Amino acid sequence: SQDYPEIGYKRVLGVIQLHRAYGSQRLNDACKRALDTDACSYGHIKNILKNNMDKVPQPEQHAPHIPFHDNIRGASTYN
Repeated sequence: SQDYPEIGYKRVLGVIQLHRAYGSQRLNDACKRALDTDACSYGHIKNILKNNMDKVPQPEQHAPHIPFHDNIRGASTYN
């Protein structure tokens, strides 16, 4: 079902109001972390702040799990 715009505004205002308790910098860091993990809800952002996960550096996720080597075949080989 489609939400009314007013519901979305209240949700956003709830997230914005978290800066009173945690500060703007921590809120920005928590929102970045939530965006990186596709967990963009008030509850997730509040939990990130409450558990100080915004202060923990995120692990590097861009490194491939398989090292580059000329002898490694790709997925297209097995089709």
